[in-house]
Amino acid sequence: MKLVMTLVLAVCASQAAYAQDAKPAEASIRQLFEVMHSSGLLDAYLTQIDGTVRASMQQALAGQQLNTKQKKILEDMGREIGSLVKAELNWPAIEPVMIEVYRNTFSQHEVDGMLTFYRSEVGQAVIAKLPTAMQKSMTSIQGHVKTLTPKIAQLEKDTAAQLKAAAEPQSQGAQAPPQTPPPASPQQPQR
Repeated sequence: MKLVMTLVLAVCASQAAYAQDAKPAEASIRQLFEVMHSSGLLDAYLTQIDGTVRASMQQALAGQQLNTKQKKILEDMGREIGSLVKAELNWPAIEPVMIEVYRNTFSQHEVDGMLTFYRSEVGQAVIAKLPTAMQKSMTSIQGHVKTLTPKIAQLEKDTAAQLKAAAEPQSQGAQAPPQTPPPASPQQPQR
């Protein structure tokens, strides 16, 4: 009897473990994306990309005086970049990819846990505030990158000089091979 009971418990335990490791259903992932407002977050991200592209263009042209025709060309390019990004990075195009990523990354148990969390008041606050937190983080990180960039450039320059010096044959500390003396010139008779 004990053996039968042990087998029953082992089977139940393995089925529970399998249920936790099972791939999530597509429907539950779609629910998760809905609760997380994923399509709206993507739209906000696209708006941010558009602003970044425009700011980069202005920074690249800082100090240059453009005529009306040149300004129009750049504005057209900015609009075209925006259209290309929106055509490729829209929710209907991205959702199937994201579903596949989530199905291959999370278990049904984990998706259920995320659904519980993101449906809660705290989860909704995270969703609402996370884009702002990420934007502030990126701004702070960019400040560090600006400080880091000249240091990295100097390190690259120093390393290039070291590589060049190391490539020169027997550059420092090694003795040069003895040089053969120049051939003796025929001696002229002394007078």
